[in-house]
Amino acid sequence: MEIIQNYMDEILRGRSIVRDNFQHTKISSDIKLLIPSTNVTNATFSIGERSCLDIILLAVDCCKSTTRLTFELGKFSQLKCVILSESCKEFEISVDSILKGELANSDIRNFFYGKNSDKQKFSISQTHDAVNSKSNVISKTVLDDSAYSEFYGRVNMEETAEDSDARQSNHNILLSDSAQAISHPNLHISNNNVKCSHGATVGAIDNDTMFYMMSRGIDFQTCKQLVAEGAILSILTSIL
Repeated sequence: MEIIQNYMDEILRGRSIVRDNFQHTKISSDIKLLIPSTNVTNATFSIGERSCLDIILLAVDCCKSTTRLTFELGKFSQLKCVILSESCKEFEISVDSILKGELANSDIRNFFYGKNSDKQKFSISQTHDAVNSKSNVISKTVLDDSAYSEFYGRVNMEETAEDSDARQSNHNILLSDSAQAISHPNLHISNNNVKCSHGATVGAIDNDTMFYMMSRGIDFQTCKQLVAEGAILSILTSIL
């Protein structure tokens, strides 16, 4: 079953597709981009004052891909970043969000649907280096067959991050006994006047949910697809 492909029309709507490989981009206005993972390996985005970057990174049907993204947020700037991956044999994505300006806001979301022997390693670092800055990370994976996922999350609250707020969550749904998910959240706090939270869950589909759907004539494979679609929709609602 394909999940991401079912929502491509909504994902592409109003976005400029980046077809050339690039390394450093300065954002000085409100921009919406879609970047295939094959077009970026190591890129830095500098988001200027009062500017907004709304970006989707797409990795579908890739054999082996490694991507590193760095976002530097200025005063009053905003970042919306969604990473979508499916059917990737080996996908490694590393994201650094550095909030340098007052009232900067970073929202990063990741969805990975893995099957067969697909693998994803997602590393995210949220660094707050300015007062009243906010960041939020939500990572969701749905793993079938022998798929494997690793999550490494780090929140850095610098001494200059007075009244800042950072949130981080990682949720993994295992559709088979052979699937595996590992989560490593980490906090580094140098200022006591901040808010930080992180959490991680790993588990199978709720039995009551499966019973409810199947008792209404929905077959097992369709039930799994509905669970996966529910996970991706909860990620896409921030940008659609």
